[in-house]
Amino acid sequence: MKGLLFNELVEFAEDRFGGDVVERVEGASAPYGAVDSYPSEDLVALAVRLAGAGSERLDVLLRAFGERLFARFAALYPVFFVDADSTFEFLAQIDTTVHGEVQKLYPNAEFPRFNPVTEDADVMRLHYRSARPFADLAEGLLRGCIAHFGEHVEIRREPASGPAGTAADFVLVRRRMDRRAASRA
Repeated sequence: MKGLLFNELVEFAEDRFGGDVVERVEGASAPYGAVDSYPSEDLVALAVRLAGAGSERLDVLLRAFGERLFARFAALYPVFFVDADSTFEFLAQIDTTVHGEVQKLYPNAEFPRFNPVTEDADVMRLHYRSARPFADLAEGLLRGCIAHFGEHVEIRREPASGPAGTAADFVLVRRRMDRRAASRA
């Protein structure tokens, strides 16, 4: 994994819990440069320690981190959002365009797989598979994507076969507001 994720997790934890909590967590001092590679187990271990120190469940922490991380990605890499006007459009190109372009910069990077299947104009099933146990983080990233585009999309997470946290199916349902409801909102 790249140091960018590790460093973003440390910054997120400082904002969420305060610098004193992060300081108490041994090894949370972001020892990696943004493009340095490190074992994914280091990120998992850090997240577990931060959740414990902040008295928060790990799944809740990872989802919240994922939401913030998406916003950071949007700010750092706006070029990836030029051709997408909606959550569904963005997710349809995540593996091909976004991960494909990042792979050119970091040939050894390993990405999770997001296989989108559009069931109709307002329903997408997203199959998530990874070598790492980050399905909660992926869910947070999806929630961050929805917030970025300002849409009303519900997410339902369904289990998928594989080691814990490495696979999930997300069903996204776009809710369109009628004009009367929109004018009252």
